[in-house]
Amino acid sequence: MLGSAPWTDGVRYYGKSTPFPVNYDTPPEDYQYLTTKQALADLPYFARNFSRKAHPDVDLTPAGTPWVMIGGSYAGIRAALTRQEYPDTIFAAWSSSAPVQAQVNMTNYFDQVYRGMVASGWANCTKDIRAGLEYIDEQLSSNQTAGSIKQLFLGSEAEKNSNGDFTAALVAMYGSFQSYGMDGGTASLGAFCEYLEADPNTNQTAGPDGLAPIYGKQYVAERWAAWPVLTALVNQNMDTNCRGQNTSLPLECDLSKPYGDPSAISWTWQYCTEWGFYQANNAGPHALLSSYQTLEYQQHICNRQFPDAIKKGLLPVQPLTDQTNREFGGWTIRPSNTYTSGGEFDPWRTLSVLSTEDTAPQGVQFSSDIPLCGVTTNGNTVFGYILEDSEHCFDFQMLPTAGKLSRGMFSTALLQWLPCFGTGAGTSTKS
Repeated sequence: MLGSAPWTDGVRYYGKSTPFPVNYDTPPEDYQYLTTKQALADLPYFARNFSRKAHPDVDLTPAGTPWVMIGGSYAGIRAALTRQEYPDTIFAAWSSSAPVQAQVNMTNYFDQVYRGMVASGWANCTKDIRAGLEYIDEQLSSNQTAGSIKQLFLGSEAEKNSNGDFTAALVAMYGSFQSYGMDGGTASLGAFCEYLEADPNTNQTAGPDGLAPIYGKQYVAERWAAWPVLTALVNQNMDTNCRGQNTSLPLECDLSKPYGDPSAISWTWQYCTEWGFYQANNAGPHALLSSYQTLEYQQHICNRQFPDAIKKGLLPVQPLTDQTNREFGGWTIRPSNTYTSGGEFDPWRTLSVLSTEDTAPQGVQFSSDIPLCGVTTNGNTVFGYILEDSEHCFDFQMLPTAGKLSRGMFSTALLQWLPCFGTGAGTSTKS
């Protein structure tokens, strides 16, 4: 879903690095060069031919200068994989918040959101969100009431949207969580919880069970629908002009439109073909999405975005995650001279080598002991650090505590590794 993707950077098919225009009308054949393998292969070519006119006598290629790759999210994936695949090019790497394990089912994304909400004191908000969603889904299950509940939230024309598209729009309130946690201004998840949990009779914040046990599920849903910034947030994320409860806006609330932003299109191609990362409802006691947010609906988004690729057999039935993991290693990668970090509540840590999910390899220890230059850790050890009470790429923000500590750990490791540059030790990724 747009807004819940890992950060991308100015690499192949992003920014100005697009060999073809990326838009609604891009022929699917043009995306055949947008693969992880191809994107990684750009780095050695670029590095071998790198120079600066101001320093004509200095060898700035990897043969004469240590190249260090630092990245977070998708760029963090690339940092780890480039060090693994091209150790002669990249001498050392810092891979932050990097989901290196390809996986179709990424419902754990919202387990992390739930954990972050509870840790921030908003367990009551999670309960009311679930209560509100129960009421919404009940209304959506009947043709007689589905249109009314959609109009309640997004106004006229909203009733024309499918249940999947409508409930996907409600996910917009989680969009800022991975970058800001519960903070992030008036449209943040924290601001929503402050609004939702204000008891109308006492003017106090609701107790640990929320407001639904007192006022009912319908009350919670209606209060949710009246959140003053909801419609603007949906319109911003979905590129729509839904009215909400403001009748002065034009009628245009089509939530089914494919993504138009070039970076969003490129990232959609990558996760639809190779990586998966389908952020469907985390069904169960911690669910934060509608039951209509299924894995099948997530696949529908891919098929809708690239209909011509479906017709020409260029888009797989579902992402080729097993193939991606076989090629690059997934959770098992341990490139030498590589430091890995991630936030405690970062949704993308669930698919990183720092994952503590039940679905991840068990018994892996996270160590701050710096490995020797050119030497990998064993499969049960990761040289890395989990930032307490943090989310996505928080060590790249100028935060005084956990972020500063993480940056210091990499700097210390790099200083220990640099003396072996040029000796041949740093080019090995084998123990």
